Amino acid sequence: MPGKRNRARWRPCLVLCAGLLALTLFFGWGVLGWPCSPTQPSGASLEAPSAAHWLGTDDLGIDIYAQLSQGFFASMSLGLACGVLTALIGGGLGMLAGYKGGGVQAAVDFAVNVFLAVPQLPVLIVLGAFWGQDRRLVIGLIAAFSWAPVAKQTAAKTRSAAHRTYVRAAKSWGAGSWYIFKNHLAADVLPVVLVGALAVVGKAILQESALAYLGLSDPTAKSWGLMINRASRFAGIYFTDYWKWWLAAPVAALMLTILFTRLLARWLEQQLLEGDV
Repeated sequence: MPGKRNRARWRPCLVLCAGLLALTLFFGWGVLGWPCSPTQPSGASLEAPSAAHWLGTDDLGIDIYAQLSQGFFASMSLGLACGVLTALIGGGLGMLAGYKGGGVQAAVDFAVNVFLAVPQLPVLIVLGAFWGQDRRLVIGLIAAFSWAPVAKQTAAKTRSAAHRTYVRAAKSWGAGSWYIFKNHLAADVLPVVLVGALAVVGKAILQESALAYLGLSDPTAKSWGLMINRASRFAGIYFTDYWKWWLAAPVAALMLTILFTRLLARWLEQQLLEGDV
């Protein structure tokens, strides 16, 4: 019975990881093995899905599957970069605030409250409009407005772990901060940082797509948001069958990718709250 319960507990994680792996393999073929280019026409304008073009072509005759495949890895790399940067900033400040306390904690808490109170997407739109469409800038902006929740959760967990009896005893015997973190805090704190960073991945993909849809991302990249923008602006798109492959494909890819990443982050969070990880 315990073995069955343990397998049932891990089943959602395996399903979500399998879904992400399937998407990666599907779009990986579009980058590594698909003969059509994501930037050059390879067929007639607005061809329906066929053996030569699995998801059809757009108004310029460019293969949609090739564009989606390039967009998947562009979006995932951006999301992962935002997640790593958020973990470094939010996790680092959260651990520092929770461990040091006092004035350091007050300063970090103030910064966290300020960033949590700022509406993210409108500010990202304004800053993106004034500062340009560089990809590195988009990563920095998204991470700058995503670290606060991670820092808040990490600080609370660090503060709780740092007040345990054996940690205070280690401090009284002269143990250094690195020793205490490595041997007493890391096992409790790092999973919280991991969950927060993973949650940012899906959020960053969605925000980048929103910026691209508004024309505030790199116009040369095959972003899903840019694909949705071009398709939805095509005259009469909803009065023809073109939307079935030109518009529906990037929307479905975006929804599935975000769904898998957010549900995986949610599952990990539930395991942490229950004390199972």
